[in-house]
Amino acid sequence: MKKPRRMIRLGHRVGQIMDIPLEAIGDTVKICIIADSFASIENYKGVFECTESLIRLRTAYGIVRIEGENLSLGELRSERAVINGRVKSVAFEN
Repeated sequence: MKKPRRMIRLGHRVGQIMDIPLEAIGDTVKICIIADSFASIENYKGVFECTESLIRLRTAYGIVRIEGENLSLGELRSERAVINGRVKSVAFEN
C-alpha cells in the first residue's frame, strides 16, 4: 500500500527539524553513482526489469530507470541494489 504524499512530506519535515538524514526516514530513495561504472540504490521495493542495457527498480516514488551498457545486478539485498556496468543515465519514471 502506497503512503499518501502528505505523510511522506510530514516525515521529511520532522527529519529536517531533528537533523536526521532523509534516507533514514521511511522510503526515501538514495542513489549513489561513482564515475560511470557503479550505481547503488537504497530503499528500493523490487526489480521491475533487468537487461544488459536497462534496469528498472520499483521505489515508493515510482520507477527508477538506469540505462547503460553491460549492466548487471552485482548485489541485491532487501534495501539496497548495486548495479555494475557502464551507467549512462538514471531517471525517475512516473
